[in-house]
Amino acid sequence: MTLIRAMLERPLDPGYAAAADRREAAGLPRATTLRSPLLAGAVLVIGLVVGVAASNLTAADSPRAAARADLIQQITARRTQVDRLSAQAQTLQADLTAREASRLGDQGELARGRSLAIAVGALPMEGPGMTVTLDDAPDADQATGTDAGEKRVFSRDVQIVVNALWQAGAEAISINGMRLTSLSEIRFAGSAIVVGHRALNRPYVVTALGPPRDLPGDFADGPGGTYISTLHSTFGIRADTEVSQRLTVPAASRLTTRYAQPMDTGSPGTPSPSATTSTETGGSAS
Repeated sequence: MTLIRAMLERPLDPGYAAAADRREAAGLPRATTLRSPLLAGAVLVIGLVVGVAASNLTAADSPRAAARADLIQQITARRTQVDRLSAQAQTLQADLTAREASRLGDQGELARGRSLAIAVGALPMEGPGMTVTLDDAPDADQATGTDAGEKRVFSRDVQIVVNALWQAGAEAISINGMRLTSLSEIRFAGSAIVVGHRALNRPYVVTALGPPRDLPGDFADGPGGTYISTLHSTFGIRADTEVSQRLTVPAASRLTTRYAQPMDTGSPGTPSPSATTSTETGGSAS
């Protein structure tokens, strides 16, 4: 109680009071205030410098922000155009398939052609199967150092899952709507996972068609199930699987046709070696 009473009766420290008395005895004000011309001038100069610096920073950021907004707008427009052309290509592919079916009278040839088209990814497919969804850990954005990389999904993670699905008996696979073929590559470009020269946005949804009784179990019991379980338990990466009776995978957006052609040696009767020629043909898009 004595301390509290002393604080109430003498709120100022005696040292501060003594210093104020000495300043008053010397003909100076008891305390320095903002009314001092020198202090007021210093505050004014500091405020002016801070204001000019902030103005310069804002002016420097304006062109950068405008350029960024323009790039985002262009990317959005191009993606919209790609989606529109992809849908158009898919419609044309369906029309082409119908015309081929009408011209082929032999059902055996028609079935063989369809089987080959499915094998190379030229036709969309629908049926039972499963999906595997991979996504960064919830705290990936806050992680630093090596933890930041370990909590994100890399292209090798998607590659391992896709190969495990093929091994488990998948008949057709797509990633975020991009059909995979024997020539598809899954790679890392900067901070994006790229499939077929197209960057994908997370989460990464791998859709696989296959026998509903065997595919999920074989995947879970194989290296794929072990791998995604490790991703989740060790790094916190989201790895979810879901079985469905009706899934769709689109046709490949681009097909490459390879064929053998005899070389013209100019010597009749002499066997000619064959050369492999590659041509790019447009297919239906995802």
